[in-house]
Amino acid sequence: MPIEGVSEIVRIPRLGKIHLGIKVQSKSNKEVLYPKATDYFVCPEEVIAVYGREPKELDVLFPVEDPELFAPQFYRAYSLSQGLVCIGTGIDCNRKVDIDTGAIADHSTKTWEWKESVCNPQDCPEYEQKRCRRVMNLQFMLPNVPGLGVYQIDTSSFHSIVNINSTIKMLKAILGRCQGIPLTLALGPVTVSPPGIKQKTVYIMHLKKNIKIAELARVAMLPVSQVLAIEAPDVEEPPDDLFPGRLIDDAKEKSKKNRAEKPVESPKDEELFGDDLPWADDPLLKAWGIVAPTVKRLNLTDTQVKKWFGHYNIEISRAEFDGPTPPAKITDDMLSKFQDMLDDYEEKHKS
Repeated sequence: MPIEGVSEIVRIPRLGKIHLGIKVQSKSNKEVLYPKATDYFVCPEEVIAVYGREPKELDVLFPVEDPELFAPQFYRAYSLSQGLVCIGTGIDCNRKVDIDTGAIADHSTKTWEWKESVCNPQDCPEYEQKRCRRVMNLQFMLPNVPGLGVYQIDTSSFHSIVNINSTIKMLKAILGRCQGIPLTLALGPVTVSPPGIKQKTVYIMHLKKNIKIAELARVAMLPVSQVLAIEAPDVEEPPDDLFPGRLIDDAKEKSKKNRAEKPVESPKDEELFGDDLPWADDPLLKAWGIVAPTVKRLNLTDTQVKKWFGHYNIEISRAEFDGPTPPAKITDDMLSKFQDMLDDYEEKHKS
């Protein structure tokens, strides 16, 4: 006998991520990489083999019927040291709170708990500082690409989210379902005029299919033989394509306040990105972008660097902090703890 609630479920793995931007060098600091929006999908090699290096359209299928499973969307805030620290709907939210201080958890937090709270983006400092964003994790199958599983695109674009939600609702209203319907995910230009920013062209996602509704209806009549469940997106780490340099972290904020010299200014979002805000692929690069400039600014010696990392039995020289990426032997946890030490060092040596 099958196990009710278990045997009928087939879990579809995630095969990879598709991005909406590439990494480029900062004009003010060649050692710092920033993401820049593209007018094409940035795909893994197996997808490139089918659609080419710069595809603007992909053939997709949604593997399940419930949009909350294949296109979950929430407001999310992240911390460099704590990962996901707040997730909300615009009405209510769950926040990771420091038990001792009652503030949102950061690198100094020893004990924490999740607490329900009110979610109001218009009155939220994290959202105002762009450390919290709306996020949709869109997951879909690529039937023309070898492999059984789903690919994921993360977007914070208002227009992309509205476009995709609208098409899904229309499909369900007209055809009665969206699962297994052959669609085209496209990236196209639209002119927008954000408040306080001059008119510009951005590239947003939308779903389309150049066949008659009657033909789609015949496809929709085909039976779906099995209920599928896709792996829930990993929300503990910031989405690959979002939150450029704006994680919540006291260590970073403290370093900014204590700098004796003017920091290198990052390009403005509107100069780099379209309606989406892509960024570095993993926490290690984000941590390196904070720690490496601090090491240079404090003029640490080769001996000081080697002594600290000697605790991990790792031989690292001061010169390695001049590179754009960290050595393979360094982890993001090491860098987070090293930044804490640098903050303490700076406090003790302030004139």
